[in-house]
Amino acid sequence: CYIHSSPSLHLHLSPVANMAKPKRGYETIQYQPPTPQVFGNALPTDLPAASTAGPSSFNVDRPKHRPKLADRLAVYEDDNPRCQQIICVLGIIFPPLWVIGACIYIRTPTTKILTREVGFRNFLLACIFMMAVAAWMVYHALQARTATALSP
Repeated sequence: CYIHSSPSLHLHLSPVANMAKPKRGYETIQYQPPTPQVFGNALPTDLPAASTAGPSSFNVDRPKHRPKLADRLAVYEDDNPRCQQIICVLGIIFPPLWVIGACIYIRTPTTKILTREVGFRNFLLACIFMMAVAAWMVYHALQARTATALSP
């Protein structure tokens, strides 16, 4: 079965075919980057202008008070507070472990921030434990003195 297709047949069958197609010619426009006003980055008028004295190049030096990235990352290097955490938890069962944790806290370098934070908890708990033991000893010493004073 052969179907004859002629241009006149297509024009009669398809209403879209009768519509004129627009020409696809593009104008060549040179790219222009957006201006600062587009993003709202225009300089405010009430700020003083920067001085032009000195070098005209952009200064990318880091601020004097901020350490280098390598130094900031080194703070967290090998900083594992797991030992101090275990001592803190086991100190609930056996409180003299807090004293050991306090000794470790005193010996921990200041660069180990996480370990020092957990160690400080051990230090505080050790201080509270030592004060409680001292209060208990004073109480028993006073009990023994009153017991001997009352006995004939």
